[in-house]
Amino acid sequence: MNEFLRKKWEMAGLADDYIFNKVMLDYDICLEVLRRILPDLHIKKIKLPNNQQEFAVAPDAKAVRFDIYTTDEQGNHYDIEMQVADHHNIAKRIRYYQTASSMEAYDKGQPYEQADDSYVIFFCNFDPFQLGQQRYVLHKHIDEIPEQIIEDGQTDILFNVPSLRHDVDPKMQAFLDMIAQREVEATDPFVVKLKERIAVVKRNRKWRSEYMRRSVYEMDQEMREKKIREGERKIRDGKREILEGKRELLKGKRELQKSRREILEGKNEVQKGKREIQKSKREIKEGQDRLKEKEQLIQEREQKLHENQQTIIKTSIVAMKALNIDETTIRKEIKEKFNLSDKEIKDYFAE
Repeated sequence: MNEFLRKKWEMAGLADDYIFNKVMLDYDICLEVLRRILPDLHIKKIKLPNNQQEFAVAPDAKAVRFDIYTTDEQGNHYDIEMQVADHHNIAKRIRYYQTASSMEAYDKGQPYEQADDSYVIFFCNFDPFQLGQQRYVLHKHIDEIPEQIIEDGQTDILFNVPSLRHDVDPKMQAFLDMIAQREVEATDPFVVKLKERIAVVKRNRKWRSEYMRRSVYEMDQEMREKKIREGERKIRDGKREILEGKRELLKGKRELQKSRREILEGKNEVQKGKREIQKSKREIKEGQDRLKEKEQLIQEREQKLHENQQTIIKTSIVAMKALNIDETTIRKEIKEKFNLSDKEIKDYFAE
């Protein structure tokens, strides 16, 4: 662990927030950095920079600790921050820092228009808004008139340190290159002063020990936070699994109820089918009975017709015999008129 921390200390540069704070505590360096960031303000002097200054907007509100905080001769307030990791909360973070800084700009009993201006400056080791800019300057504006800036005295400035766009002036670019540990020409006296200040910080045993204790604490804190996040994740996963289990159970109950309804409907359909079959059987039997009755009636009618025909034939034979018509003629007449066979004719004359 000690070897790891020793190498970390030796390799640390301005991108490390601890080194950045100790370097920026130098009055001349802090003043020059502000001049390079805001050349139009023509800052002549500042108060001695204060690091890790803590403000609380309200007694029960979350406190904010500024990396570097100072004011200039005009009363303008400056908060300078080194943001190493992207926690994806930069916009809300800036708002809170600006709120804390702005509270210092309002003196009790002072008219609002006399409030001092407040500048929150972030050096980010990442692109804070993922828009590819090297510098982002934020002001309030009117949505309906985007070009109309609201002059409320608040300005937020964010630098995308890894960017290679070179959209800033050369002096500012040199400082960004120093933070990013890119090669910088030593012709700039300020660059020389920065390197000398970094060397002074690195030689300070007290700061070295403090850095290592802080690093151990941060690693422990990070490990605890990691375990807490892991525990929270497991709890979320467990809750999600319980919720999914409840949903599956509810779904199973619904499917079971649906199956029961389908079984009941099926039973009802079977009963209905049985009733329809019984009804069909009754209808078939009734039809068969009616058919038998019709067949019997037809047979009775046919029998009656046959008997009537026999009576007519016999009466005709008797009548023709009474007229002395010979048998051969009678046979022929009867056969043709009633369409009888020779056997049937013979049977009639045999009687």
